[in-house]
Formats: sequence, C-alpha cells, structure tokens
Amino acid sequence: MFAFYLSIAAVCLIAVVIVKFIKSPETRGAKGETIVARILGRTIDGEQYVIHDLLFSDKNGNSCQIDHVLINKHGIWVIETKNFSGRIYGDARRREWTQVLAYGNEKNKFYNPVKQNATHIYRLAEYLDEKNIFFNVVVFLRRADISRVSAENVFDVRTLSVIKRRDTGLNLTPEQMQNFYEKLIKLKNESRITKKEHIAQI
Repeated sequence: MFAFYLSIAAVCLIAVVIVKFIKSPETRGAKGETIVARILGRTIDGEQYVIHDLLFSDKNGNSCQIDHVLINKHGIWVIETKNFSGRIYGDARRREWTQVLAYGNEKNKFYNPVKQNATHIYRLAEYLDEKNIFFNVVVFLRRADISRVSAENVFDVRTLSVIKRRDTGLNLTPEQMQNFYEKLIKLKNESRITKKEHIAQI
C-alpha cells in the first residue's frame, strides 16, 4: 500500500514540474519565437535573410539578445516577440506597459518592448555603422489583445507578414543585404556570452 501511495505522489510531483515548465516565461517565449520564425520563413539569397536568437555583447560588455532579424530590400527589421495573454495597455513613450488578466483582477507591469527593442537597434546600428535602415517591430501572440496599444509597428502575430512587403522607401541591393547578413552571422557565431550570463545581466 505504501508503494502505491508513493507512486501516486511521484506522478503528482512530475505533473507539477511539467506544468511549471510549460507555464514558465522561458518556455512561453521559446514557443512564441518558433511561431514567429515560421511566419518569417527561411533565408532566400538575394530576397531575404533571417537570423533568430542573435545573442552578443557590445563594445562596452553589455549583452543583447534579439529574437529575430529580417533583412530584405526594405531594410533591417528587428523583431521582439512577446508571448503574453490578456489585454495589453501601453504607448511608445511610456516606460512600462500593463498586462491585465482575470477580468481586470490581475495586473502586471513589464518594460516597454518598443524601448527594449530600440536599445537592440542602437547596438546593431553601432556594430554595422549604419543608422537609418532599421525598423523596430514588436509582435504579440494571438492570446493578447493589443487594441489598447498606441505605438507604431506593434503587431498581432496574424498580421506580422505585412512587414515583408511594406514599402519603407529603402531599396537595399542584394549585395548590401548579403553583406549585412554575413556581418550579423559573424557577430552571432563569435559571441562568447551565454543565455545564462545575459539573463544575469538583466
């Protein structure tokens, strides 16, 4: 009988661990990034170049993790993915945004992802020695209601694909696109910082 109860307790413990893993921010984030990666598609030489999970340190030792970079003739799209649920409130200037859950009974603050991504762009621009070719994109997964968000280039994942054909007034050549891609791939491959170290910095 003792063995029976022990096995039941073990099963319950495993179930709790699995649920916590599934609901962890890291797991939710990875799932969201996988969905966005599928929408962006693969690298097609001369047409578009895609980099996922670009982790590096700048010249001052500050770490930076970028979910996705899309390079096409219209520019370099730097994409921050948020796999949140509930209703989201925020605007481009406000330091913190608010996530509202449970019919308004639960409210969580989080750092403005537009500002977060602007820092990513600043560091990329410094590395590539370019300025006016970057576009700040934040994408929320479909469980989030972003109708109360007031900021440019904040997308529901279902509408993200529009950035691939949006006319920005830029017209990068295939050579320019490939050059930027090769430099960023080199940056990614030569990075010595780990995700654990990056999270510790945050």
